[in-house]
Amino acid sequence: MGNEAVDDNRTVRRKAKDSVFTVLFQDVNNVYELYKELHPEDVDVTVDDIHVETLETVLINDIYNDLGFIVNSGGKVRYIILVEAQSRWTDNITLRMLLYITETYHRYLKETEQSEHVEKKVSLPKPDMYVVYTGSKNVSDEVSLSRTYFDGDSPLDLRVKVLKKPGKDTLHGQYIGFSRVYDEQRKLYGNKLECIKETIRICLNKGYLTEFLDMHKQEVTTMLSELFDEQAQRNQYDIAIKRESRAEGVAEGMEKGMEKGMEKGMEKGMVQTLADLVRKGIITVKQAAEQAKMTVEEFSVKSGLSA
Repeated sequence: MGNEAVDDNRTVRRKAKDSVFTVLFQDVNNVYELYKELHPEDVDVTVDDIHVETLETVLINDIYNDLGFIVNSGGKVRYIILVEAQSRWTDNITLRMLLYITETYHRYLKETEQSEHVEKKVSLPKPDMYVVYTGSKNVSDEVSLSRTYFDGDSPLDLRVKVLKKPGKDTLHGQYIGFSRVYDEQRKLYGNKLECIKETIRICLNKGYLTEFLDMHKQEVTTMLSELFDEQAQRNQYDIAIKRESRAEGVAEGMEKGMEKGMEKGMEKGMVQTLADLVRKGIITVKQAAEQAKMTVEEFSVKSGLSA
């Protein structure tokens, strides 16, 4: 039960930060700013060259990523950028990125009317993958599919850069800083409005997402409050379910007890009836024991014939 509560709390924390991440990068200008941070050498790219292609609902098992965009530069498609926001580290991130890029390329080929089944080589933009990691675990600056799963010995590989440094000089650094302030305040205040107010106040003072928070302060407050309410509702639901389960368990126990009691009563009545037939000389003790599916000694004891 304790682990379930912890997992629920972690889910709410993750959803809160993911929601801010999602809203932050709904603005293509912020996506453009992020790209310039990742590729400062690309001086010719403009905001019009950024095309968001985030995977929202893909395949049967709902594969989706936090941010995906395609970059045109110099009149040609140059990059597919995939970004995943993570508050808890998972070594499976490289596998997930592999699934994301596979589906993204599949969509790209369809949109550009290309096919991998023809003789002519298809044209693909270069993949570039990042994790914006807001947690406290010490992780490498880059992770590899081959190293993670196959000790570096695999013909298949995929490398993901890890962005993990908070700071006000970059947009992704500000988001990391916001997330860590939020975690600290949640430890102090829990699911309370003070947590949200203090998070916003501290982030404005530190220069974390100041423009975004100024513009979306009420939206962020409402969003986080709803997540807190969702946590409270989930807790109440879990309590109700557990109470109902306990009640069902008691009822089931009573029902089983009654059934067992009836079985014992029927067994006792049958034994006594057979014992009466033995006393009247109608059947032998052996025949009675066989009818009761007992040994002669067991039947004699239970029927009182041995007394």
